[in-house]
Amino acid sequence: MYTLIACVLILATAQAGPASGVEELVRKLRSRYDKIDAPGCGQRPLAPGNGVSELTTRIVGGKESMPYTWPAICSLRYVQEPNNHICGSNLVKNLAGEYYLITAAHCLNDTRASRYEAHCGIHDRADESEPHRIIVHFNNLYIHSGYNSWTMDSDIAIFKVVTSLPTNMFISAVCIPNEGWTDGEISIVAGWGALSSGGSSPYKLHQVNKPIKPRSICEQRYGVGAITPRMLCAGLPNGGVDACTGDSGGPLYTYRENRWTLTGIVSWGHGCGEVGKPGVYSDVIELKDWINTVLNFL
Repeated sequence: MYTLIACVLILATAQAGPASGVEELVRKLRSRYDKIDAPGCGQRPLAPGNGVSELTTRIVGGKESMPYTWPAICSLRYVQEPNNHICGSNLVKNLAGEYYLITAAHCLNDTRASRYEAHCGIHDRADESEPHRIIVHFNNLYIHSGYNSWTMDSDIAIFKVVTSLPTNMFISAVCIPNEGWTDGEISIVAGWGALSSGGSSPYKLHQVNKPIKPRSICEQRYGVGAITPRMLCAGLPNGGVDACTGDSGGPLYTYRENRWTLTGIVSWGHGCGEVGKPGVYSDVIELKDWINTVLNFL
């Protein structure tokens, strides 16, 4: 990898001129391909075989998750309305081992970090007696400067966690991917969102499997201008499985190299599970430079 970076450095020096521009290019390349989060991420309290076997079946068309087997997912809420689920979210760790929470920017009507809390280590979002539940608070909120509420471009936000969290099988970080997704790669979406378009939301965490669609299919379904380079699509040709209201900000997980990675963030779509309308997600690998800056340089 660093041989490639060295070659790019030589070419960039010849073309770009100022050293500062070259250094920025190299930083971006390293950020894209290097690991930017702490070791030990992406583990679940299931044997690897059991985890992979789930990659066969929103959360429309999905099923209830096995309790406490997605330890990175949290329910984002307002401090003043702690019983009302707003959006999904996911715990990640920086290189120093500090926790952050990633969600979708469109979930946030208030830009003050102190107005939010996340309930982590849960399965039933309404059961306050669950033994692993921890309420997480924040001291900083970072919203991507390129976020556009009209186009939903760069739909990502990150909270800095101030609550002390245990690292165990019930609460832990998901991995940031080191490489991009592939066409047809099977992913899992999880959340507490509605089970049908306009329908009720479950109290218990649900999940569903979805193949990631080629960009050409996504653009064909929504139009070239609607799908930016920072978006990806996932879904079945005949619909029936999808994320829905309340799943926003939650994960699109993929299983790679014996660990679970946050490949996408639930962002938008046309209805829930409609035929020919795959769900649209913020593409984490395309936003990795910004994520790295927030996690490790701010």
